[in-house]
Amino acid sequence: MKRREIGGTGLIIAAALCAWAYQAIYGAYRAAARERLLLYIGIPADSIASWLLVIAILTGAVGLLLLLPALIGRLPKRVPRRTVGWTLGVAAAAAVPYFGLTLLFAGLGAFGTGDTMKFVAADGTSVLVTQDGFDGDSVVLYTQHDEYHYKRVRDAPEISGWPRVKDQECRLESAGGGELQLTCGEQTVMVVPEEAGE
Repeated sequence: MKRREIGGTGLIIAAALCAWAYQAIYGAYRAAARERLLLYIGIPADSIASWLLVIAILTGAVGLLLLLPALIGRLPKRVPRRTVGWTLGVAAAAAVPYFGLTLLFAGLGAFGTGDTMKFVAADGTSVLVTQDGFDGDSVVLYTQHDEYHYKRVRDAPEISGWPRVKDQECRLESAGGGELQLTCGEQTVMVVPEEAGE
């Protein structure tokens, strides 16, 4: 077995592992979303899943480019070798638009089309604030549910728009009675954690 074939096989195995990890993480993210929870592991889990999908597509493509020509070249007769080569070339050309769009949307998910900021109060209580990446008019507040999940509490139109939340001086403070107070610039938003709000 040549180095090219070994490298191609290794990249295809790595792509398969990344695709499996993508499915597992994205499945966990979707399961949490059905419960109005956000799976957050330093960054939202859907961003991690998107990065894994980007890596899977790119490593799989490079692995196939290394492996397939070497395998096709091993066919002893000229006609079957050309037939298989042309067939795979046409199949690859047909697959490029699909995988190109998948890669585009995975890239958007990986780089994020919005912002997710974490604010921590002095007592250790934390709140996540998400803001869409287009006009910034959708801001959602989440309070900590457990170690890796945050529960959606409310929309916060008071701090939407421009300047974006990430560009403002924001601080989270305890307001007593289980409530939290998020202050961004001149605006103050009351946040009731899930236990107090239910």
